[in-house]
Amino acid sequence: MSVRSLTRAGVLALCVSMASASPAYAGCVSKSAQATSPTQSSAKWFAMETMVQSVSWGLWPGWVATGQVAGHSVKKERYKCKADAGGYTCIGWATFCSN
Repeated sequence: MSVRSLTRAGVLALCVSMASASPAYAGCVSKSAQATSPTQSSAKWFAMETMVQSVSWGLWPGWVATGQVAGHSVKKERYKCKADAGGYTCIGWATFCSN
């Protein structure tokens, strides 16, 4: 097999794998973030803020103003927090699905 044939086969395999993965990824995306703050509730807030920013910076102003992620539903939101010298450190996880 020539290099050119191998390259075509590789490109085709990549396109097929991307096409099969796209529908599942297009609607929802999972994010995680870590934040440290003086209180547990503010550490959770900052972790969620970072997750919203990582979905789209365009969502951030609305989320700060209303606490809602416009055009998305937030699923499986959870946090693991522990007290430390800086107050609390929380790791947050959530799945953001386009409506």
